[in-house]
Amino acid sequence: MQHWLDDEAALCSIEILSEAVERTCVPGILELRMLRNALREAVKAKTPEAVKTAFGMFARVDRDYRRRIAHEALTLATKQKGRFAPRERVVRRTRMMV
Repeated sequence: MQHWLDDEAALCSIEILSEAVERTCVPGILELRMLRNALREAVKAKTPEAVKTAFGMFARVDRDYRRRIAHEALTLATKQKGRFAPRERVVRRTRMMV
């Protein structure tokens, strides 16, 4: 059975982390390129397996780069705050025909 990741907040987090890796990426560092590709795949595939793979790649990245990525991700998340905030629901009453 295939499960799909459909939580908008989780997908937004993955997209933000992907963007942070893109901004932090240093040419020639294989782990960062692999992480970037794994995050892109997680956003595209939206499956728990793809997210687990991306998380595993993040764990393999050097601690200093993880700190840089996390800082950049927090900066991006602050800028996008409220992007997936709950919206007010409009309740319309039905009119009765007389």
